[in-house]
Amino acid sequence: MSFRPVSALRGSVCYRRISRWGLDRWILIPLLLLGWWLRLPAIVDNRFHSDEALYGYWGLLIGRGRDLWLTGVPVDKPPLLPYLVAGAQMLFGNSEFSVRLVGLAAGLLMIPLVALLVYSLYHNRWAAIIAATSMTLSPFAILFSATGFTDPLMVALGLATCVTAAQCRPGWAGLLAGLTVAAKQTGLAWLPLVAALLVASDGSQSASCGSRSSAWSLAIALWPFLACFSLTIGLVSTWDMARVARGAEGFWHAGVTGYGGLRLIWPQELWGRLRDWIGLAGYIFVSPVVNGVLLAGTGMLVLIDIAPHRYRRDALTDLFFVSFVLLYSLVHWLWAFPVWDRYLLPLVPILAVLLGRILCFPVSCLWSTFGRWSLVVGHLALCFCLFLPAFKAARSDYPIGTDHGAYDGIEDVSAFLCGLPAGTVVYQHWLGWHYAYYLFDAPLYLAYWPTPAWLAQDVQAFGTAEPRYLTFPSWESSARVERELAGVGYGLKCALTTARRDDTPSFTLYRIKALSQQ
Repeated sequence: MSFRPVSALRGSVCYRRISRWGLDRWILIPLLLLGWWLRLPAIVDNRFHSDEALYGYWGLLIGRGRDLWLTGVPVDKPPLLPYLVAGAQMLFGNSEFSVRLVGLAAGLLMIPLVALLVYSLYHNRWAAIIAATSMTLSPFAILFSATGFTDPLMVALGLATCVTAAQCRPGWAGLLAGLTVAAKQTGLAWLPLVAALLVASDGSQSASCGSRSSAWSLAIALWPFLACFSLTIGLVSTWDMARVARGAEGFWHAGVTGYGGLRLIWPQELWGRLRDWIGLAGYIFVSPVVNGVLLAGTGMLVLIDIAPHRYRRDALTDLFFVSFVLLYSLVHWLWAFPVWDRYLLPLVPILAVLLGRILCFPVSCLWSTFGRWSLVVGHLALCFCLFLPAFKAARSDYPIGTDHGAYDGIEDVSAFLCGLPAGTVVYQHWLGWHYAYYLFDAPLYLAYWPTPAWLAQDVQAFGTAEPRYLTFPSWESSARVERELAGVGYGLKCALTTARRDDTPSFTLYRIKALSQQ
Protein backbone atom coordinates (compact mmCIF):
# COMPACT_ATOMS: atom_id res chain seq x y z
CA MET A 1 0.00 0.00 0.00
CA SER A 2 2.00 2.95 -1.24
CA PHE A 3 1.00 6.59 -1.33
CA ARG A 4 2.14 9.41 -3.52
CA PRO A 5 2.04 12.61 -1.45
CA VAL A 6 0.64 15.77 -3.01
CA SER A 7 -0.21 18.99 -1.28
CA ALA A 8 -3.95 19.28 -0.71
CA LEU A 9 -4.19 22.00 1.91
CA ARG A 10 -2.06 24.97 2.81
CA GLY A 11 -0.14 24.60 5.98
CA SER A 12 1.03 21.46 7.72
CA VAL A 13 -1.82 19.19 6.62
CA CYS A 14 -1.48 17.27 3.36
CA TYR A 15 -3.52 14.55 1.76
CA ARG A 16 -2.22 11.47 -0.03
CA ARG A 17 -3.76 10.95 -3.44
CA ILE A 18 -3.36 7.97 -5.73
CA SER A 19 -4.19 7.38 -9.36
CA ARG A 20 -6.00 4.12 -8.77
CA TRP A 21 -7.59 2.14 -5.96
CA GLY A 22 -5.45 -0.99 -6.00
CA LEU A 23 -5.55 -3.84 -3.52
CA ASP A 24 -7.43 -1.65 -1.04
CA ARG A 25 -10.70 -2.72 -2.65
CA TRP A 26 -10.18 -6.19 -1.20
CA ILE A 27 -10.46 -4.73 2.29
CA LEU A 28 -14.18 -4.45 1.53
CA ILE A 29 -14.51 -8.24 1.53
CA PRO A 30 -13.72 -8.72 5.26
CA LEU A 31 -15.80 -5.62 6.00
CA LEU A 32 -18.79 -7.13 4.18
CA LEU A 33 -18.33 -10.45 5.98
CA LEU A 34 -18.09 -8.63 9.30
CA GLY A 35 -21.19 -6.60 8.41
CA TRP A 36 -23.10 -9.81 7.63
CA TRP A 37 -21.96 -11.42 10.89
CA LEU A 38 -23.05 -8.39 12.93
CA ARG A 39 -26.44 -8.01 11.24
CA LEU A 40 -27.59 -11.62 11.13
CA PRO A 41 -28.27 -12.16 14.89
CA ALA A 42 -30.65 -9.18 15.07
CA ILE A 43 -32.63 -10.55 12.13
CA VAL A 44 -33.07 -13.92 13.83
CA ASP A 45 -33.61 -12.70 17.40
CA ASN A 46 -36.24 -9.98 16.91
CA ARG A 47 -39.84 -10.38 15.88
CA PHE A 48 -41.59 -8.00 13.53
CA HIS A 49 -42.34 -4.41 14.37
CA SER A 50 -45.93 -3.67 13.34
CA ASP A 51 -44.75 -1.81 10.21
CA GLU A 52 -42.61 -4.76 9.15
CA ALA A 53 -45.58 -7.10 9.56
CA LEU A 54 -47.64 -4.75 7.39
CA TYR A 55 -45.02 -4.73 4.60
CA GLY A 56 -44.82 -8.52 4.79
CA TYR A 57 -48.61 -8.67 4.47
CA TRP A 58 -48.51 -6.42 1.39
CA GLY A 59 -45.90 -8.73 -0.11
CA LEU A 60 -48.15 -11.75 0.46
CA LEU A 61 -51.11 -9.99 -1.14
CA ILE A 62 -49.02 -9.31 -4.22
CA GLY A 63 -47.16 -12.62 -4.38
CA ARG A 64 -50.25 -14.79 -3.84
CA GLY A 65 -52.19 -12.82 -6.46
CA ARG A 66 -54.91 -11.71 -4.06
CA ASP A 67 -54.38 -7.98 -4.55
CA LEU A 68 -51.72 -7.20 -7.15
CA TRP A 69 -52.40 -3.43 -7.04
CA LEU A 70 -52.90 -3.21 -3.26
CA THR A 71 -56.28 -1.59 -3.70
CA GLY A 72 -57.96 -3.43 -0.84
CA VAL A 73 -55.69 -2.09 1.90
CA PRO A 74 -54.63 1.44 2.91
CA VAL A 75 -51.16 2.03 1.42
CA ASP A 76 -49.07 5.02 2.52
CA LYS A 77 -45.78 4.00 0.87
CA PRO A 78 -44.54 3.89 -2.74
CA PRO A 79 -44.52 0.53 -4.53
CA LEU A 80 -40.85 -0.49 -4.69
CA LEU A 81 -40.46 -2.24 -1.33
CA PRO A 82 -43.75 -4.22 -1.37
CA TYR A 83 -42.97 -5.70 -4.78
CA LEU A 84 -39.38 -6.52 -3.82
CA VAL A 85 -40.65 -8.19 -0.64
CA ALA A 86 -43.16 -10.16 -2.73
CA GLY A 87 -40.32 -11.33 -4.97
CA ALA A 88 -38.21 -12.38 -1.97
CA GLN A 89 -41.15 -14.29 -0.50
CA MET A 90 -41.74 -16.13 -3.77
CA LEU A 91 -38.05 -17.02 -4.14
CA PHE A 92 -37.19 -17.93 -0.54
CA GLY A 93 -40.56 -18.72 1.02
CA ASN A 94 -42.61 -16.72 3.46
CA SER A 95 -40.61 -15.97 6.59
CA GLU A 96 -39.41 -13.03 8.64
CA PHE A 97 -35.99 -13.44 7.04
CA SER A 98 -37.34 -13.15 3.49
CA VAL A 99 -39.24 -9.96 4.40
CA ARG A 100 -36.06 -8.49 5.91
CA LEU A 101 -33.81 -9.71 3.09
CA VAL A 102 -34.25 -6.45 1.15
CA GLY A 103 -33.17 -4.42 4.19
CA LEU A 104 -30.19 -6.71 4.78
CA ALA A 105 -29.04 -6.43 1.17
CA ALA A 106 -29.47 -2.65 1.28
CA GLY A 107 -27.55 -2.40 4.55
CA LEU A 108 -24.63 -4.42 3.21
CA LEU A 109 -24.55 -2.45 -0.04
CA MET A 110 -24.15 0.77 1.93
CA ILE A 111 -20.65 -0.37 2.96
CA PRO A 112 -19.06 -0.44 -0.53
CA LEU A 113 -21.25 2.43 -1.70
CA VAL A 114 -19.99 4.80 0.97
CA ALA A 115 -16.40 3.80 0.16
CA LEU A 116 -17.02 4.37 -3.55
CA LEU A 117 -18.61 7.75 -2.84
CA VAL A 118 -15.60 8.93 -0.84
CA TYR A 119 -13.13 7.67 -3.40
CA SER A 120 -15.09 9.15 -6.31
CA LEU A 121 -15.14 12.57 -4.67
CA TYR A 122 -11.78 12.76 -2.91
CA HIS A 123 -9.61 10.04 -4.52
CA ASN A 124 -8.36 9.13 -1.06
CA ARG A 125 -8.37 5.43 -0.23
CA TRP A 126 -7.69 5.93 3.47
CA ALA A 127 -10.79 8.11 3.81
CA ALA A 128 -12.76 5.50 1.83
CA ILE A 129 -11.67 2.71 4.16
CA ILE A 130 -12.51 4.77 7.24
CA ALA A 131 -15.97 5.58 5.90
CA ALA A 132 -16.64 1.93 5.01
CA THR A 133 -15.45 0.76 8.43
CA SER A 134 -17.64 3.35 10.15
CA MET A 135 -20.62 2.15 8.11
CA THR A 136 -19.89 -1.48 8.94
CA LEU A 137 -19.64 -0.89 12.69
CA SER A 138 -22.34 1.77 13.17
CA PRO A 139 -24.94 0.41 15.64
CA PHE A 140 -27.60 2.37 13.77
CA ALA A 141 -26.69 0.75 10.45
CA ILE A 142 -26.47 -2.70 12.03
CA LEU A 143 -29.88 -2.61 13.69
CA PHE A 144 -31.75 -1.10 10.74
CA SER A 145 -30.13 -3.46 8.23
CA ALA A 146 -31.84 -6.22 10.22
CA THR A 147 -35.33 -4.84 9.59
CA GLY A 148 -37.97 -4.84 6.88
CA PHE A 149 -38.53 -1.07 6.99
CA THR A 150 -38.52 1.06 3.85
CA ASP A 151 -35.66 3.20 5.16
CA PRO A 152 -32.62 0.94 4.47
CA LEU A 153 -33.66 0.54 0.83
CA MET A 154 -34.28 4.26 0.47
CA VAL A 155 -30.90 5.16 2.00
CA ALA A 156 -28.98 2.62 -0.09
CA LEU A 157 -30.57 3.95 -3.28
CA GLY A 158 -29.96 7.56 -2.19
CA LEU A 159 -26.31 6.72 -1.55
CA ALA A 160 -26.05 5.03 -4.97
CA THR A 161 -27.54 8.18 -6.51
CA CYS A 162 -24.83 10.27 -4.86
CA VAL A 163 -22.16 7.91 -6.21
CA THR A 164 -23.38 8.21 -9.80
CA ALA A 165 -23.68 11.98 -9.39
CA ALA A 166 -20.10 12.14 -8.09
CA GLN A 167 -18.96 10.13 -11.13
CA CYS A 168 -20.80 12.54 -13.46
CA ARG A 169 -23.39 10.04 -14.70
CA PRO A 170 -26.52 12.18 -14.70
CA GLY A 171 -28.78 9.66 -16.43
CA TRP A 172 -28.06 6.93 -13.90
CA ALA A 173 -28.32 9.48 -11.10
CA GLY A 174 -31.81 10.47 -12.28
CA LEU A 175 -32.92 6.85 -12.53
CA LEU A 176 -31.62 5.99 -9.05
CA ALA A 177 -33.07 9.20 -7.58
CA GLY A 178 -36.46 8.17 -8.91
CA LEU A 179 -36.06 4.70 -7.38
CA THR A 180 -35.10 6.35 -4.09
CA VAL A 181 -38.45 8.16 -4.03
CA ALA A 182 -40.14 4.92 -5.18
CA ALA A 183 -38.78 3.29 -2.02
CA LYS A 184 -40.02 6.03 0.33
CA GLN A 185 -41.40 9.53 -0.17
CA THR A 186 -38.74 11.10 2.03
CA GLY A 187 -36.20 10.03 -0.58
CA LEU A 188 -36.86 13.52 -1.97
CA ALA A 189 -34.51 14.78 0.75
CA TRP A 190 -31.55 13.44 -1.28
CA LEU A 191 -32.31 15.59 -4.33
CA PRO A 192 -30.57 18.84 -3.25
CA LEU A 193 -27.40 16.94 -2.31
CA VAL A 194 -27.45 14.95 -5.55
CA ALA A 195 -27.97 18.09 -7.65
CA ALA A 196 -25.08 19.82 -5.87
CA LEU A 197 -22.77 16.84 -6.44
CA LEU A 198 -23.79 16.67 -10.09
CA VAL A 199 -22.95 20.31 -10.70
CA ALA A 200 -19.69 20.10 -8.75
CA SER A 201 -18.62 16.89 -10.49
CA ASP A 202 -19.54 18.24 -13.90
CA GLY A 203 -17.51 21.36 -13.25
CA SER A 204 -14.42 19.28 -12.47
CA GLN A 205 -14.97 16.78 -15.30
CA SER A 206 -16.28 19.10 -18.00
CA ALA A 207 -14.13 17.49 -20.65
CA SER A 208 -15.49 14.00 -20.00
CA CYS A 209 -19.04 15.34 -19.98
CA GLY A 210 -18.49 17.27 -23.20
CA SER A 211 -19.31 20.73 -21.87
CA ARG A 212 -18.12 23.96 -23.54
CA SER A 213 -19.29 26.58 -21.10
CA SER A 214 -20.58 26.70 -17.57
CA ALA A 215 -24.19 27.18 -18.65
CA TRP A 216 -23.97 24.44 -21.27
CA SER A 217 -22.24 22.20 -18.71
CA LEU A 218 -25.07 22.71 -16.27
CA ALA A 219 -27.64 21.81 -18.91
CA ILE A 220 -25.69 18.71 -19.92
CA ALA A 221 -25.56 17.63 -16.26
CA LEU A 222 -29.17 18.26 -15.34
CA TRP A 223 -31.24 17.39 -18.42
CA PRO A 224 -30.44 13.65 -18.47
CA PHE A 225 -30.96 13.61 -14.72
CA LEU A 226 -34.35 15.30 -14.96
CA ALA A 227 -35.46 13.12 -17.86
CA CYS A 228 -34.64 9.81 -16.13
CA PHE A 229 -35.98 11.03 -12.81
CA SER A 230 -39.25 12.15 -14.41
CA LEU A 231 -39.60 8.81 -16.19
CA THR A 232 -39.25 6.85 -12.95
CA ILE A 233 -41.59 9.13 -11.02
CA GLY A 234 -44.04 8.90 -13.90
CA LEU A 235 -44.13 5.11 -13.58
CA VAL A 236 -44.73 5.37 -9.84
CA SER A 237 -47.48 7.95 -10.41
CA THR A 238 -49.07 5.70 -13.04
CA TRP A 239 -49.16 2.84 -10.53
CA ASP A 240 -50.76 5.13 -7.95
CA MET A 241 -53.33 6.49 -10.41
CA ALA A 242 -54.26 2.95 -11.40
CA ARG A 243 -54.92 2.20 -7.74
CA VAL A 244 -56.99 5.35 -7.31
CA ALA A 245 -59.02 4.43 -10.41
CA ARG A 246 -59.84 1.15 -8.67
CA GLY A 247 -61.13 2.97 -5.60
CA ALA A 248 -57.98 3.12 -3.43
CA GLU A 249 -56.51 6.20 -1.77
CA GLY A 250 -53.30 7.62 -3.26
CA PHE A 251 -50.19 6.84 -1.21
CA TRP A 252 -49.06 10.51 -1.14
CA HIS A 253 -52.31 11.61 0.49
CA ALA A 254 -52.35 8.58 2.79
CA GLY A 255 -48.77 9.31 3.87
CA VAL A 256 -49.51 12.91 4.82
CA THR A 257 -52.71 11.85 6.59
CA GLY A 258 -50.79 9.21 8.49
CA TYR A 259 -48.48 11.91 9.86
CA GLY A 260 -51.55 13.83 11.02
CA GLY A 261 -50.74 16.56 8.49
CA LEU A 262 -47.41 18.38 8.22
CA ARG A 263 -46.99 21.57 10.24
CA LEU A 264 -44.37 23.59 12.03
CA ILE A 265 -43.99 22.59 15.66
CA TRP A 266 -45.29 24.74 18.50
CA PRO A 267 -42.77 26.72 20.60
CA GLN A 268 -43.37 24.50 23.63
CA GLU A 269 -42.22 21.49 21.59
CA LEU A 270 -38.79 22.90 20.69
CA TRP A 271 -36.63 21.66 23.55
CA GLY A 272 -38.41 18.38 24.11
CA ARG A 273 -38.06 17.39 20.45
CA LEU A 274 -34.44 18.57 20.33
CA ARG A 275 -33.61 16.46 23.38
CA ASP A 276 -35.31 13.41 21.87
CA TRP A 277 -33.57 13.75 18.51
CA ILE A 278 -30.15 14.22 20.13
CA GLY A 279 -30.79 11.15 22.26
CA LEU A 280 -31.54 9.06 19.19
CA ALA A 281 -28.57 10.50 17.27
CA GLY A 282 -26.30 9.29 20.05
CA TYR A 283 -26.88 5.72 18.87
CA ILE A 284 -25.43 6.36 15.39
CA PHE A 285 -21.93 5.54 16.62
CA VAL A 286 -22.50 5.34 20.41
CA SER A 287 -18.78 5.74 21.19
CA PRO A 288 -18.19 9.05 23.05
CA VAL A 289 -14.71 9.26 21.52
CA VAL A 290 -15.97 8.88 17.95
CA ASN A 291 -18.88 11.26 18.58
CA GLY A 292 -16.53 13.84 20.05
CA VAL A 293 -14.06 13.54 17.18
CA LEU A 294 -16.91 13.82 14.67
CA LEU A 295 -18.40 16.90 16.31
CA ALA A 296 -15.13 18.77 16.84
CA GLY A 297 -13.64 17.57 13.55
CA THR A 298 -16.63 18.74 11.52
CA GLY A 299 -16.23 22.24 12.92
CA MET A 300 -12.52 22.17 12.13
CA LEU A 301 -13.22 20.86 8.62
CA VAL A 302 -15.66 23.70 7.93
CA LEU A 303 -13.16 26.31 9.14
CA ILE A 304 -10.46 24.89 6.86
CA ASP A 305 -12.83 24.63 3.92
CA ILE A 306 -13.98 28.23 4.06
CA ALA A 307 -10.37 29.46 4.09
CA PRO A 308 -8.72 30.11 0.68
CA HIS A 309 -6.76 27.14 -0.65
CA ARG A 310 -6.13 25.29 -3.90
CA TYR A 311 -8.58 22.40 -3.93
CA ARG A 312 -11.92 24.18 -4.01
CA ARG A 313 -13.93 21.17 -5.16
CA ASP A 314 -12.99 19.12 -2.07
CA ALA A 315 -13.90 22.02 0.20
CA LEU A 316 -17.19 22.61 -1.60
CA THR A 317 -18.09 18.92 -1.34
CA ASP A 318 -17.38 18.94 2.40
CA LEU A 319 -19.71 21.91 2.81
CA PHE A 320 -22.41 20.12 0.78
CA PHE A 321 -22.34 17.19 3.19
CA VAL A 322 -22.31 19.36 6.30
CA SER A 323 -25.19 21.44 4.93
CA PHE A 324 -27.17 18.27 4.20
CA VAL A 325 -26.76 17.08 7.79
CA LEU A 326 -27.76 20.47 9.22
CA LEU A 327 -30.76 21.04 6.94
CA TYR A 328 -32.04 17.49 7.30
CA SER A 329 -31.78 17.74 11.09
CA LEU A 330 -33.45 21.16 11.20
CA VAL A 331 -36.39 20.02 9.05
CA HIS A 332 -37.04 16.99 11.24
CA TRP A 333 -36.70 19.08 14.38
CA LEU A 334 -38.83 22.06 13.35
CA TRP A 335 -41.51 20.21 11.38
CA ALA A 336 -43.90 17.93 13.21
CA PHE A 337 -42.43 14.65 11.99
CA PRO A 338 -42.77 11.87 14.57
CA VAL A 339 -39.57 11.45 16.58
CA TRP A 340 -38.77 8.00 15.22
CA ASP A 341 -35.28 6.56 15.16
CA ARG A 342 -35.43 5.33 11.56
CA TYR A 343 -35.75 8.90 10.27
CA LEU A 344 -32.10 9.48 11.19
CA LEU A 345 -30.79 6.62 9.04
CA PRO A 346 -29.98 8.87 6.02
CA LEU A 347 -27.47 10.75 8.21
CA VAL A 348 -25.39 7.63 8.94
CA PRO A 349 -23.55 7.33 5.57
CA ILE A 350 -23.05 11.10 5.36
CA LEU A 351 -21.53 11.18 8.84
CA ALA A 352 -19.35 8.20 7.87
CA VAL A 353 -18.06 10.23 4.91
CA LEU A 354 -17.30 13.18 7.16
CA LEU A 355 -15.58 10.91 9.68
CA GLY A 356 -13.35 9.56 6.91
CA ARG A 357 -12.43 13.10 5.92
CA ILE A 358 -11.75 14.18 9.48
CA LEU A 359 -9.51 11.23 10.40
CA CYS A 360 -7.35 11.85 7.33
CA PHE A 361 -5.90 14.95 9.00
CA PRO A 362 -3.98 13.21 11.83
CA VAL A 363 -2.95 10.38 9.49
CA SER A 364 -1.56 12.88 6.97
CA CYS A 365 0.31 14.74 9.68
CA LEU A 366 1.88 11.53 11.03
CA TRP A 367 2.67 10.04 7.61
CA SER A 368 6.09 11.70 7.27
CA THR A 369 7.17 10.28 10.65
CA PHE A 370 5.51 6.87 10.91
CA GLY A 371 4.67 6.06 7.29
CA ARG A 372 2.05 3.40 6.73
CA TRP A 373 1.96 2.58 10.46
CA SER A 374 -0.04 5.78 10.92
CA LEU A 375 -2.74 4.16 8.75
CA VAL A 376 -2.68 0.92 10.71
CA VAL A 377 -2.81 2.61 14.11
CA GLY A 378 -5.54 5.02 13.05
CA HIS A 379 -7.69 2.23 11.63
CA LEU A 380 -7.21 0.01 14.68
CA ALA A 381 -8.10 2.91 16.98
CA LEU A 382 -11.37 3.45 15.11
CA CYS A 383 -12.18 -0.28 15.22
CA PHE A 384 -11.37 -0.36 18.94
CA CYS A 385 -13.80 2.50 19.63
CA LEU A 386 -16.61 1.09 17.50
CA PHE A 387 -16.38 -2.68 17.90
CA LEU A 388 -17.95 -2.93 21.37
CA PRO A 389 -20.98 -0.77 20.41
CA ALA A 390 -21.27 -2.82 17.20
CA PHE A 391 -21.18 -6.09 19.16
CA LYS A 392 -23.83 -4.81 21.56
CA ALA A 393 -25.96 -3.73 18.60
CA ALA A 394 -25.69 -7.25 17.17
CA ARG A 395 -27.16 -8.47 20.46
CA SER A 396 -29.97 -5.87 20.15
CA ASP A 397 -28.89 -4.12 23.33
CA TYR A 398 -29.82 -0.65 22.04
CA PRO A 399 -33.46 0.56 21.87
CA ILE A 400 -33.47 1.34 18.15
CA GLY A 401 -34.50 -0.60 15.09
CA THR A 402 -37.16 -3.27 15.40
CA ASP A 403 -39.25 -4.50 18.34
CA HIS A 404 -36.43 -5.50 20.80
CA GLY A 405 -38.61 -8.03 22.59
CA ALA A 406 -41.90 -6.13 22.65
CA TYR A 407 -43.48 -8.76 20.39
CA ASP A 408 -41.63 -11.84 21.66
CA GLY A 409 -44.10 -14.70 21.69
CA ILE A 410 -46.21 -13.49 18.77
CA GLU A 411 -45.08 -16.56 16.82
CA ASP A 412 -46.43 -18.83 19.58
CA VAL A 413 -49.75 -16.98 19.65
CA SER A 414 -49.99 -17.23 15.85
CA ALA A 415 -49.16 -20.95 15.85
CA PHE A 416 -51.87 -21.61 18.45
CA LEU A 417 -54.45 -19.63 16.48
CA CYS A 418 -53.53 -21.33 13.20
CA GLY A 419 -54.42 -24.67 14.80
CA LEU A 420 -57.97 -23.63 15.68
CA PRO A 421 -61.02 -24.83 13.71
CA ALA A 422 -61.99 -23.03 10.54
CA GLY A 423 -64.32 -20.10 11.14
CA THR A 424 -62.99 -19.31 14.63
CA VAL A 425 -63.36 -15.62 15.41
CA VAL A 426 -60.19 -13.81 16.52
CA TYR A 427 -60.79 -10.31 17.89
CA GLN A 428 -57.96 -7.83 17.43
CA HIS A 429 -57.31 -4.32 18.62
CA TRP A 430 -53.51 -3.93 18.95
CA LEU A 431 -52.18 -6.75 16.75
CA GLY A 432 -54.07 -6.22 13.50
CA TRP A 433 -51.01 -5.94 11.23
CA HIS A 434 -49.27 -8.86 12.93
CA TYR A 435 -52.36 -11.03 12.56
CA ALA A 436 -52.74 -9.99 8.92
CA TYR A 437 -49.23 -11.33 8.23
CA TYR A 438 -48.88 -14.30 10.59
CA LEU A 439 -52.46 -15.57 10.04
CA PHE A 440 -52.53 -14.87 6.30
CA ASP A 441 -53.35 -18.47 5.31
CA ALA A 442 -55.29 -19.40 8.44
CA PRO A 443 -59.05 -20.10 7.95
CA LEU A 444 -59.98 -17.67 10.71
CA TYR A 445 -62.21 -14.61 10.86
CA LEU A 446 -60.42 -11.50 12.13
CA ALA A 447 -62.67 -8.89 13.72
CA TYR A 448 -61.54 -5.48 14.95
CA TRP A 449 -63.10 -4.34 18.23
CA PRO A 450 -62.97 -0.57 18.80
CA THR A 451 -64.27 -0.47 22.41
CA PRO A 452 -64.98 -2.97 25.19
CA ALA A 453 -68.70 -2.11 24.94
CA TRP A 454 -68.72 -2.94 21.22
CA LEU A 455 -66.94 -6.24 21.94
CA ALA A 456 -69.47 -7.19 24.62
CA GLN A 457 -72.37 -6.38 22.31
CA ASP A 458 -70.90 -8.46 19.48
CA VAL A 459 -70.23 -11.43 21.76
CA GLN A 460 -73.75 -11.23 23.19
CA ALA A 461 -75.24 -11.30 19.67
CA PHE A 462 -73.06 -14.03 18.11
CA GLY A 463 -71.09 -15.62 20.96
CA THR A 464 -72.68 -19.07 20.71
CA ALA A 465 -72.01 -19.47 16.97
CA GLU A 466 -68.29 -20.32 16.94
CA PRO A 467 -65.19 -20.18 19.21
CA ARG A 468 -63.92 -16.67 19.95
CA TYR A 469 -60.46 -15.63 21.09
CA LEU A 470 -58.85 -12.41 22.24
CA THR A 471 -55.18 -11.55 22.87
CA PHE A 472 -53.89 -8.95 25.32
CA PRO A 473 -50.30 -7.69 25.16
CA SER A 474 -48.63 -7.23 28.52
CA TRP A 475 -48.82 -3.44 28.29
CA GLU A 476 -52.64 -3.51 28.20
CA SER A 477 -55.05 -4.52 31.01
CA SER A 478 -57.99 -6.84 30.42
CA ALA A 479 -60.02 -5.44 33.35
CA ARG A 480 -62.39 -3.22 31.31
CA VAL A 481 -63.11 -5.97 28.81
CA GLU A 482 -63.77 -8.50 31.56
CA ARG A 483 -66.14 -6.05 33.23
CA GLU A 484 -68.10 -5.45 30.01
CA LEU A 485 -68.24 -9.16 29.14
CA ALA A 486 -69.42 -10.09 32.62
CA GLY A 487 -72.33 -7.71 32.13
CA VAL A 488 -73.60 -9.87 29.24
CA GLY A 489 -72.83 -13.22 30.84
CA TYR A 490 -69.39 -13.96 29.36
CA GLY A 491 -65.85 -14.12 30.70
CA LEU A 492 -62.24 -14.72 29.66
CA LYS A 493 -60.53 -18.08 30.07
CA CYS A 494 -56.74 -18.14 29.65
CA ALA A 495 -55.67 -20.38 26.76
CA LEU A 496 -52.01 -19.42 26.34
CA THR A 497 -49.37 -17.17 27.90
CA THR A 498 -46.03 -16.21 26.36
CA ALA A 499 -42.88 -14.59 27.75
CA ARG A 500 -40.16 -12.31 26.45
CA ARG A 501 -36.48 -13.14 26.34
CA ASP A 502 -36.08 -11.66 29.84
CA ASP A 503 -38.88 -13.94 31.16
CA THR A 504 -41.39 -11.11 31.59
CA PRO A 505 -44.93 -11.75 30.24
CA SER A 506 -45.56 -10.68 26.64
CA PHE A 507 -49.02 -11.93 25.56
CA THR A 508 -52.02 -13.61 27.13
CA LEU A 509 -54.46 -15.36 24.81
CA TYR A 510 -58.00 -15.80 26.13
CA ARG A 511 -60.99 -17.75 24.93
CA ILE A 512 -64.32 -15.97 25.41
CA LYS A 513 -66.80 -18.34 27.04
CA ALA A 514 -70.16 -18.02 28.73
CA LEU A 515 -69.87 -17.78 32.50
CA SER A 516 -72.17 -20.77 32.82
CA GLN A 517 -69.64 -22.93 30.92
CA GLN A 518 -66.56 -21.94 32.91
